[in-house]
Amino acid sequence: MTKLSSLALGAGIALASITLAHADPVTGAWKLSVGVNDDPCTVTLTADTASDAGTAASSGDCNGVSVAHWRSSGSSLQLMSANGELIAWLHPKDGGYQGKRVSDGRLVALNH
Repeated sequence: MTKLSSLALGAGIALASITLAHADPVTGAWKLSVGVNDDPCTVTLTADTASDAGTAASSGDCNGVSVAHWRSSGSSLQLMSANGELIAWLHPKDGGYQGKRVSDGRLVALNH
């Protein structure tokens, strides 16, 4: 019975470690760019009670991107409007996130 308890405890610790290692902190200030030659604006992502979703506040126009909420989905990041409409689905790239805007397919990037 002791062996079984040790295995169960070890498996629990391993799963907890994997979960913690997988959770990338996305909160904080990010530079949001739309297109290739734009002037990036600052978007601040804040976590709600769930660590994988929250609110977003931007400084400036952000080239027409009005991000109000964010949500992580696996390793990807979804940016959403105030009414919950998906603005862009971003994937990890070079320490940040990159993807396309849903409305017109323009490149959207978040970088520190």
